[in-house]
Amino acid sequence: MKKQQIRAWNIIIFGFIIAFVVGIFINFKVAKSKPEFEPESEDKSMEEILRMLRSIQKKTMSIPKPTQNCHFASLEGRKCYQEDRVTCDLNLKIPLFGHNGLEEVKFGAVAVFDGHVGPMASEMASHIFLDKFMLNLNSSIEQSSNLKELLKSSLHYSKRHRYSGSTAVVALIYNNHVLVANVGNSKAFLCSQKNISREAGAASLAGLHAEELTRDHNVHRLDERARIEASEGVLKIDHDFVPLFMSHVPMTRAIGVVTWKRYGVIANPEMTDWRSLTSKDEFLVVASDGIFESLAPQKVCDFLNEVEDHSDPSLLAQQLIQKAYLEGSSDNLSVVLVPLGSGDLL
Repeated sequence: MKKQQIRAWNIIIFGFIIAFVVGIFINFKVAKSKPEFEPESEDKSMEEILRMLRSIQKKTMSIPKPTQNCHFASLEGRKCYQEDRVTCDLNLKIPLFGHNGLEEVKFGAVAVFDGHVGPMASEMASHIFLDKFMLNLNSSIEQSSNLKELLKSSLHYSKRHRYSGSTAVVALIYNNHVLVANVGNSKAFLCSQKNISREAGAASLAGLHAEELTRDHNVHRLDERARIEASEGVLKIDHDFVPLFMSHVPMTRAIGVVTWKRYGVIANPEMTDWRSLTSKDEFLVVASDGIFESLAPQKVCDFLNEVEDHSDPSLLAQQLIQKAYLEGSSDNLSVVLVPLGSGDLL
């Protein structure tokens, strides 16, 4: 009787072992044949990636809250989805060391992010840029007077997207000065009163002059082209004679996208020095490149000068992007207008 019981238990135990081994084998085959995350093929064409992204990226654009003297407008335009993102806040408070020790001072930040191959990178940047900048400030009080370095470090993101990237143009306004960081081909510039003649020893003012605070990162610049070619990046001329990186984008610097880093695309921002704002400076303009497909910065300043009513700068921003659209722009359009002539800005 005992032998029969032992034999029965042996059979049961052996059956469990067989079932366990078979289960492992089946799961291993399923895991090999249908991985939870199928890796992308390096040979997958950019057109396929774009089609895939366009089918899933019908997302609501995150709209920042307007603040005093900060006015913006965005338009999807002739594209079937919106990749631009805007961040704007002119009522930020930061701790800085002054003559009387640590003081809380007011400053403003304006940023435009123009996404490409999807809005994921521009969405990420617009959500975390200000938080990261303020965190860097709060954790480095002893270095908070060096806003230039803190701004530069705040545009380096640990989370990167494999294919989606973005431009970044950021302007800080503090103590009647402006500082700009730029990655890619979005722009920041000032529209300032210009002197055209002198009558009776006094200058007469007419029109607005565009002073660009950024330089585009593209292969028209010899330093940018040399870096791309040294990394064996592929350049192609489109039908408008615009050199495109990997046949798709005109810029040679971008945040987010991982796959292009090996071909010389970098995320290092190019910085200006602090530029003093004067009574002649009327507007700070920060915008995505869709505006400049049809309007050069000087044309933007001319438009702002010709408009008689500046009482509603938000409406002015809307009129500007509509004008760029009607002039033929085929891209997303976003612009932030910061009126500087009121005298009460920072």
